Amino acid sequence: MVTEHLERAADSGSETPLRGHAALHHARETMDAAIVASGLDAMGWAQGLHAALDELADILRRHQEASERPGGSLDQMAEAQPRLTSRIEQSRSEHEPLIERAEALRDTVAEQIAAGHVDINPLRRDAGRLQSDFREHIAAGVELTYEAYDRDMGGEG
Repeated sequence: MVTEHLERAADSGSETPLRGHAALHHARETMDAAIVASGLDAMGWAQGLHAALDELADILRRHQEASERPGGSLDQMAEAQPRLTSRIEQSRSEHEPLIERAEALRDTVAEQIAAGHVDINPLRRDAGRLQSDFREHIAAGVELTYEAYDRDMGGEG
């Protein structure tokens, strides 16, 4: 969280590259839009979801690299507040499964596009579950950052 600003830029389609939390936020918004988009054009919907999942997997991979590298944000939080170690390890353990799920769902969408038949409802359901877990992970990370750096440990705040 603290050192995530060192992540590579995300392709947001704008001239200003996105990094760190802005990239995570953009990936979340892109997923939201793809999931709820109209399914009248099933192939178009699936292509939008595929692109959103591709971005999500990429952003999650960069988030993992930035936060888990030696001296990264998770190490910094553990050093600042050793009492948070179990929650930090929980966050660390969530990275790879989230990435694997995003990549697997992306591959499933690609297979369905290639086969010429998209089953929207199960894809939408699975994407929604992934999105929910992604949101929970990010929220827990924000809470960890707050606990590690901003909370008044004097009992007043």
